Amino acid sequence: MAHRPDPSRASREGSPVRSGSPAARHPATVFLLLALGLGWAALTVPLLAGLPMEPFLLVMTYVALLGSALLATRLADGPGGVRRLLGRAFAWRFGAGRWAVVLLGMPVLTLALAAATGSLRTPPAGWAAEAGWYLFNTLVFGALVLNLWEETAWGGFLQSRLTARHGLVVAAALTALPFAAVHLPLYLAEGWSGETARNLALLVLLAPVYRYLLGMHLLDTGGSVLAIGIQHAAWNAAGSLGAVEGEWQVIVAVLLLTLLVALERRLRGRGTRPLGRDAERRAAAARTDPGGPGPPAAGDGA
Repeated sequence: MAHRPDPSRASREGSPVRSGSPAARHPATVFLLLALGLGWAALTVPLLAGLPMEPFLLVMTYVALLGSALLATRLADGPGGVRRLLGRAFAWRFGAGRWAVVLLGMPVLTLALAAATGSLRTPPAGWAAEAGWYLFNTLVFGALVLNLWEETAWGGFLQSRLTARHGLVVAAALTALPFAAVHLPLYLAEGWSGETARNLALLVLLAPVYRYLLGMHLLDTGGSVLAIGIQHAAWNAAGSLGAVEGEWQVIVAVLLLTLLVALERRLRGRGTRPLGRDAERRAAAARTDPGGPGPPAAGDGA
């Protein structure tokens, strides 16, 4: 039987949705083809031409990732879907506890591990400068310039849609694959070596855990992309703290933070959080379906 467009859906969006189009039926596939193709191209050009990488990172973020996510959303859900996705990037009304976790969880755990293992030192510029540097790199340079828009694509678009279909665990694993793959040219920038292989293997192993952490934040904040953009930026900034000698502390910290958030959800979240595959799918679908609600209301999330 031929598929008939839903008039009520079209009216909600303000324009007709071409549900018969392959691109409209498979927005995740459209996104992945564009994001990986354009992303690899953007990061390979400076390697071959000997150009600075920074401008091309912006091209990857805003064109390959964000642009592809917005286009795929427009094809599948119409302009209303684009408005909802962008609205989630500024959904800040989640609880103070969640704010503390996404902003401070990574540096606190990283510093605690360093202190417990004797690898903590006084920052070269002092503790006040270290704190200011961390907040700037997390909230301004990290989240506002890069990670918020990167996560609009990976978390707000792809992982949310995969969670609506498969649940949290499978969606995190599936999102981790292209998330790791798009970074491949960055790892090959200095040439192949044992260290390159180790770092790449570490990314592949950590990516599913990290995407699981972000997936929990998405579910518990009503789909706030702002929450996961800050969490992403906090991980990056915590890995560059001048008070920590070594790199392993931030790796252990993200594993611990994921475990702690998961335990808190199980112990305190029953009845207030989407727990279980069916509840996860319903919660994610409410944020990705054209008829679903918009950004979370005040008080959503922990």
